Amino acid sequence: MPSKIDDSIIELWKGFRDNRVRERILTCASALAERDFTVVPVPTASEANRCILAQVPLHKTVLYWEASTLEELGIISTLQARGNATRSVMPLAGGRMSRRRSRIPARSMYLSTVCAVTMDGLLVKIEPEQVRVFGPGRTPESIVLVAGSNHIVDNLDEALRRAKDVCVPHCAQMMDIDVECAHTGRCVECASPLAMCAVNTLVTRKPGAIDMTVILIGERLGH
Repeated sequence: MPSKIDDSIIELWKGFRDNRVRERILTCASALAERDFTVVPVPTASEANRCILAQVPLHKTVLYWEASTLEELGIISTLQARGNATRSVMPLAGGRMSRRRSRIPARSMYLSTVCAVTMDGLLVKIEPEQVRVFGPGRTPESIVLVAGSNHIVDNLDEALRRAKDVCVPHCAQMMDIDVECAHTGRCVECASPLAMCAVNTLVTRKPGAIDMTVILIGERLGH
């Protein structure tokens, strides 16, 4: 295991019952570390919450993308109870995507999930068309991305398919956007002007100008 992953984190996996999940998580973590991401593989959601809380000072404003993974973790309510300012960056505009851009607070961090993480350390995130979360000069100081064991896939083809069949329909439902996949629950290869899968982000290595941490969890979480 690369030295970038703390030995105390690896110790948490001793006695973990599901050998297949443990090996996939740790192998994926190793690949992410080789791509210069800060990666924290933990066996449980409670350990993930402790890790997030340790990385978020009280003075930081936490921006977050609403996702079932974060909801199941309960981390946003925990941060709020602790005193952190939080703000959702997901626009909910009655079926229309908001084009309004809001100012990114100073000393902020971004907390989100990913559609998929490949076994060789690639991250895939959807970028719904017209929803620009960040732009030039508006990037938060740090980003923490959380993924359950169900987000880990074997290769990029599977990652993109998971984004289209799982993440995009769920996102469309949450944003109340009238696209076909929101009704069917999976991609139908539509040609709608609001096709949300038109743009995806593939992160192949940690960006040089930002602190990015990926937390892998040995439990199924979210969609």
